[in-house]
Amino acid sequence: MIYRVLTRKKPYEPKPRSARPRVTDIRSDRRIQRMASSQKMSVHEITRTSQLQISKNTVHRRIIESVYMIHAKMAPRLPLSNLHISERLQRVRNHVSYGDKWMTLLFSDEKKKKKMELDGPEGNIKYWHDLRKEPRSFFSRQSGGGSVMVWAAFGFNGQVGLALLDGRQNSPKYIETLENHLMPFSENIGRQNWEYQHDNAPTHISSATKNYLNSKNVTVLEWPPMIPDLNPIENEWGIMSRKVYENGRQFYSVYALKRATESAWYNLEPEILQTLIISMEKTCIRCLTEKWKDY
Repeated sequence: MIYRVLTRKKPYEPKPRSARPRVTDIRSDRRIQRMASSQKMSVHEITRTSQLQISKNTVHRRIIESVYMIHAKMAPRLPLSNLHISERLQRVRNHVSYGDKWMTLLFSDEKKKKKMELDGPEGNIKYWHDLRKEPRSFFSRQSGGGSVMVWAAFGFNGQVGLALLDGRQNSPKYIETLENHLMPFSENIGRQNWEYQHDNAPTHISSATKNYLNSKNVTVLEWPPMIPDLNPIENEWGIMSRKVYENGRQFYSVYALKRATESAWYNLEPEILQTLIISMEKTCIRCLTEKWKDY
């Protein structure tokens, strides 16, 4: 065989392939890829809109042939209007030089969108899987098996007592939470000059809540809507969840979940909370320099 190759007089020409010819040309391929790149269209919608006599599998193949296209999960973002963006920027400019005033703020929030669930944070448990071993699994109950909603607040000088909330929240219940948790904390710090932060939830900005805070001489920090990413308590929720569900832990009762949640809250290192407060100035500077490019 080597001799025949070396003594061949005519150059080698491969035999023509007998596969089915390609049904789309380069122009059609680019059109399909452009539709997938510039519009929120599924493969089925692209197939119907392209008006080409091709199947969905062919459209899918043409899309993945591009080195720039991958099928990815769309990340959620806040529905911000131009007014929201303007208010966010103005708020950051007003507080970028807050300095030591950050130490006098009490940041608060309810953990309502992502409740503490028995099966884990929204049933989402990830782990490193060794392909040499059997896949691990976790038991999953309907709606996570049960959940716990909490309210918390903290500042540079300490934490407010954790409130375990029951049922749908309204203004009277929120005022009760403030009376039983925020006010005792303010008395413990000697009613020093401090400001209170909460978002623009209906229960927070209702007339009843405003009248209550005014009667207690509580100064409320102005807080524009759609601005949860500038509240350091969001970072604290993440730290707390990792402590509650460490090593893939799951719970069999709401009572056990409540006790674990309380333990995680009251055992948070003061240095962690102080670091979150100190980082507020850097967060504001980053927001200004990046010009909210992610929104």
